[in-house]
Amino acid sequence: MIFHKLLGRHTADLKASHWEKGYFISHCTTCGREMIKEPGLPWQITGRGA
Repeated sequence: MIFHKLLGRHTADLKASHWEKGYFISHCTTCGREMIKEPGLPWQITGRGA
């Protein structure tokens, strides 16, 4: 978990993602932090943590 935080390699849980207000919303499979994806852009960690 420490290396995950240092390297920042977050992976979205695609099976649990959903569409909300024009964005895809998911959570990181390792740390559980919320992730967001705008159409055409890569997944990003949101300011709203888990």
